[in-house]
This record gives sequence, C-alpha cells and structure tokens, in this order.
Amino acid sequence: GADRKPSRTNSTSNAEKSTKSIGKHYPRTGLLQRIGLQTLVVDREGPAAGCSFGNGGAIGQNICAPFTQPGLLRQIPAWYLDPDGPVVVNPKWMLRSLPWILRWLAASRKASTYAASKAMAFLHYGCLDIYRESLGPALYAGLIQDTGYLYVYESASKSASEAFAEDLRAYLGIPGTYLSQGEVQELEPSLSADFKRGLILPGNSYTRNPARLVETIFTLFQQAGGTFQRANVRKLRVEGDAVAAVETDIGRLSAKQVVLCAGAWSGELLRDLGMRLPLVAERGYHISYEGSPVQLNYKVMNASRGFGATQMDGGLQVSGTVELTDVHSKPNWRRAGSLARNAARMFKAKLGADFKPWAGSRPSFPDSLPVVDRAARVANLYLNFGHSHWGLSGAPQSARLIGDLIQKKQMAEATAAFSAGRFKIGAPNPRLDDRRCFRDS
Repeated sequence: GADRKPSRTNSTSNAEKSTKSIGKHYPRTGLLQRIGLQTLVVDREGPAAGCSFGNGGAIGQNICAPFTQPGLLRQIPAWYLDPDGPVVVNPKWMLRSLPWILRWLAASRKASTYAASKAMAFLHYGCLDIYRESLGPALYAGLIQDTGYLYVYESASKSASEAFAEDLRAYLGIPGTYLSQGEVQELEPSLSADFKRGLILPGNSYTRNPARLVETIFTLFQQAGGTFQRANVRKLRVEGDAVAAVETDIGRLSAKQVVLCAGAWSGELLRDLGMRLPLVAERGYHISYEGSPVQLNYKVMNASRGFGATQMDGGLQVSGTVELTDVHSKPNWRRAGSLARNAARMFKAKLGADFKPWAGSRPSFPDSLPVVDRAARVANLYLNFGHSHWGLSGAPQSARLIGDLIQKKQMAEATAAFSAGRFKIGAPNPRLDDRRCFRDS
C-alpha cells in the first residue's frame, strides 16, 4: 500500500473517453493528453521522484541490446556469490528469484535475443524526434545533449559478449566507430590510462538533468489540460469485465479507462486482479559528486565494469549496477560504495569520499522488454510498465502505442513483442522472418 506508485488517465472532451493513468510517467501520459485523451495522473509522489530523478539520463534510440544474451549461464553463480559484482541477487530474495532467473536464461538464447533487440529498436527508434516535437527546439536544446555515447574498455581485445553486441548492431543497421587508446584520451582527457580502446555509438543522447526534463514535460502536460492528483492507489475495483473505480487513500476515483504505469509497483496492483507477471525490482544505484574536478564531453560507459558516468547539472554522476530484489527491500548501500571504488579508478583526478548515494527500483521483465498492452480480462485497463534501464528511451513510443490501443487503431505486428500474454506457458516465441530491423518494416 504505502509503497505503491500508481497513476490514472481521464480522457477527453468526450465523456465516453474518460481515462485514468496510474504512475508518474509523464513522457507517456503527456502524449496521451496531446492526442485528445483528457488525462488525470494519480501518484503518491509528485513529478520527478524515484527513478524519474535518479536515472542516468540515457535517451538512446540506438541502444537496442537486451541484457539477455548467450553465455549468461556462466555468469549466474557470481550473481549469488559476489556481493560487489555488476549483477547481484539479494540473499533474502534468493529462492524467490529462481523462476525469474530461469525465464532470463530462456530469453538469453540467440534467437530470443535477436528478437528482443529488434523489438527494442522498434520501441526506441524516433524517440529523440518525439522529444524534439513535444518540447520544441529551445527546450530540447536546453535539456538534451546529442553527443552519442562513448564506451570504454580496459582490455585490449574484444570479449565474446562484445563480439555478440557487434553482431546485433550489424543486424539492426546501427553504426559504431572504434577508437584507439589515444583517440579515447583525445575525446575524454579526464579518463585514466586504464582504458585501452573505445567505441562511439552515434544517434544516442542524454539529459544532464533527468528531474528537470520530467518536470518540464509535466508542466507542458498541465498546460495542455492534463491534471494531477497526489494519492496512494490501493486497489483497482473491477465490476464485471472493467475497472469501475480506482481506490486511493483519499477516496474512490471513477474511471472510464485506466492506464497502469506504476513501474516496479505495477505487479502488486495486478495481483489483486488475479494477474501475475514476472516483474521484478531491478535496483540500481548512483553516486553524485558536486564540484567534481572531472568534466566529461560524452556520456561514458565503462563497458568492462558495467557502469556509466555522466556530467549532470549538479556534478558528476556515476550510476549502474543491478541488484535483483523485492520492491520493498531496503537498499544495500555497499553497492554505492562499490560504485565509488570503481569510479576512483576511472578518472585521473581524485574524486574523494564526499558523494551522495541514491537507490531506485527499475521495473524489469526477464526478456528486457516492457509490457505495453491492454489487459486480457479487463476491457478498460491498459498496461505500460517494465522499461527497465530504458525508460526515457521507450516512453515516447510506448505512449503512442497506448494511445493507439485506447483509440482501437490497427496495431503494427511488432507490438506483439510487448504483449502481457508472452509469458504464458506455451506462448509462441517472436518470429524472425527476415533480417530487417523494424524501422524498415
């Protein structure tokens, strides 16, 4: 109850389209408002809290590599045994994690990984254009940096996972430029000499202030007629085959249509309706250094150790790591300390011990893809959550898909990849009929 984060959407000038959205995902609900769906967002917090504040700012239309990749099985023992590794499983959640881990392994087969990458490409492609259109040129320029991403590597030779990622990019038609150690130093003089080579992935951007980006979109949402109610959603009351009301700690809200985009808390509300999806809280951490001597020109990803560094408005942010856990578990601040130790090796300048730690729960499914769908047994309930590390990248297109579902438009074949029904036993695997990326389909 107290930790659930829902939102509603109330729709349009036509009373028949009244919609309620549960969650704080304004890049999605703002687009619903713009296409004529009068939207009410209900959330226990205001805009730009949780992961909307603490994420690493990535907006990558050319980032389409799921975490589920061949060779995953060899890594799993370390997740349970190494508390400082890039991926860990909370010991208290260990037994409960096994079904999810088994699904993750199934999704790591080569064909499944290619299918997931293709679906991610469909969802992320054009996200920057939608932000540019929504924000306008001036706001976009002040909020989003179009520099591309710089990946840096401590080893001189490619690993098997790098080679596979390269194959995925070739499959999707995503360009990349490899850099020598000297070229890496030329682009980012702050980096230490540990990095032997690099990779530039163009077509990707980031925001230096995730909270301000979301707050700006929230302001535009309100200016377009959208409304907000601070409340803690307790339950979705279903009568017949539809949600009749959203029950909150301040009373009952009637709804014609409901969009559930409550992130890692979405599963709890669905379980009350008898719907179970393999959604976990994939906790991430960041540490921020105000007044850091480090100044970065790119969003830099330490590919060897699984974390990133970003020049934010408030200073240097170092973020990453994966902790698979229950959404209600307490943060393990040892993870933040591990980030700090890795960050100390990444730069020439001394960062010092004065940093601010943060932790937040990413909503994640085993195949790295979100659910963007209409609930099977509840006619007016729409699902939009599970975007994992790629929330800012997937939000714009997800909103358009939800809008199309509400308006009963013909859906692209590609959207089957985001169906809630894909996790049922015996559900068909996505087909790979050709080698084209969705953007060309």
